[in-house]
Amino acid sequence: MMDIVDLYLKHESFKTAVRLSGLPVHVAHVKLLQSGALKIQDKIQYGSKAAALGGEAEELFHKLVPDAVDANKYFQKNNPIYDFMFGNLTIDVKYSSLFKRKTGHSMNWQINTRGDQDFIVAFLEREQGAELDSPYVILLPMAFINVKKDLHISRSGAWFNDFQVEPEELRSVLKDYSDLREAGHY
Repeated sequence: MMDIVDLYLKHESFKTAVRLSGLPVHVAHVKLLQSGALKIQDKIQYGSKAAALGGEAEELFHKLVPDAVDANKYFQKNNPIYDFMFGNLTIDVKYSSLFKRKTGHSMNWQINTRGDQDFIVAFLEREQGAELDSPYVILLPMAFINVKKDLHISRSGAWFNDFQVEPEELRSVLKDYSDLREAGHY
């Protein structure tokens, strides 16, 4: 009997690998998560709500920046450092739902800024329950983030107001940064 990871890599289908392995779905899922082999599509179909929304955010990013290279697909499954390469830039894609902080009354977002990527592209839920329906897009150059931790973003704060880009502008802004790096200015 083949290992679930080998079956998954051979057939590129979670359902097929589970059926052929004979393992219970949750056991197969845990093993594939541990291996880092699970693809975005399978995260969306079978992952937790957070994993599914993260996968959908990655798909939305790729739709907005179609010439970005999917690091999870071409370099390493579930790449822990970044999700995409665009030109000479590494980009980690994040998603955050609106939530109310325990100590506050306003709705905020939160993203993890750990990692060695050049940029974070964060898709922020526009209103509670909207998920990825017309999300706000935040482009965060890591040069501005001096502490790698969970970053809280509020509508009145600089992260939201100064780093927001229109979805249709995302690719051109990233292209400008990539050109600057290529010229040795960034």
